[in-house]
Amino acid sequence: MNKYLKLIPLLALSACINVTPTKEDPKDAKTTSETATPKSKIRNNIIIEEHGLKVEQAFLMYEDGSLVSQSNETDVNKKIKCRLIISDGWKQKDGKVFPGAEEIIETSSGDVALDEKDLFKQYDETGVSPEDVTYITLSASITKIDKLYDYFVVKFKVWDKVGKGYVNGSFKFTVK
Repeated sequence: MNKYLKLIPLLALSACINVTPTKEDPKDAKTTSETATPKSKIRNNIIIEEHGLKVEQAFLMYEDGSLVSQSNETDVNKKIKCRLIISDGWKQKDGKVFPGAEEIIETSSGDVALDEKDLFKQYDETGVSPEDVTYITLSASITKIDKLYDYFVVKFKVWDKVGKGYVNGSFKFTVK
């Protein structure tokens, strides 16, 4: 991982499943992907491509649960989280679901700041309960900036390791 942080020593990353959902303001909700389920609520210009997994909601929030504004602007050391509510499509094996998630963060100049291949590999043997994979949260924070960038692009993929379903997505954010 250090080979990516040499260029930009700035990211802290985490991923989790089954987090208590936050209430979203319906007037801010919009669908930004042609392939997302028609009734999906997608905010923050998140682009979603569904392939078997159904995304009900996708939005950005801060660690305290407050929503990130539509400008997708954050501060240094302020964690930004991408919440995906995946309502359907997971295949079960012995009553368990086996999720995978990958996250790549690039700078506006195309440099890779972070490349995590499987954030949920710790569940490969045990799986998780089907209820736990409804809420997927991917997180990153800019901890230090070595030079100014116009924006950062987060690309992610969440997939079912038992079935064939997956979701690709991306969004841009800036640091004040």
